[in-house]
Amino acid sequence: MPIRPTNLATMSAAIAGAVAAAAPEQAGYGPVTVVYASGHRQTVGQAGRCALAAEEGGVVAVQAAPRTRYALFADAAPPAGGDRTLHAGDGPVSFPTPVRARAISLGAPPRAGSAR
Repeated sequence: MPIRPTNLATMSAAIAGAVAAAAPEQAGYGPVTVVYASGHRQTVGQAGRCALAAEEGGVVAVQAAPRTRYALFADAAPPAGGDRTLHAGDGPVSFPTPVRARAISLGAPPRAGSAR
């Protein structure tokens, strides 16, 4: 069945709306580069929690594209009492004093009441 030009605009608007509605959940994943006080760089590309190279000193910068979400944690694995978040944000950031982060998590933060 051919698509009529009058219906094409409606379909395009519906698809664009569906993509925009899904974008906040999908946005925020992307490679980030963690820069350490030693000068070492670690690129992290997968979503979820990833251990950082603690032997390289503290984190002095996170290089990320705008809207790329991440969180830095004090513990390499989530403790039973909950995470100790040191910094959470999106886009690039630098720290005047090195941050002793042991893990980074990329992507949208978990929703309240959901396990990730």
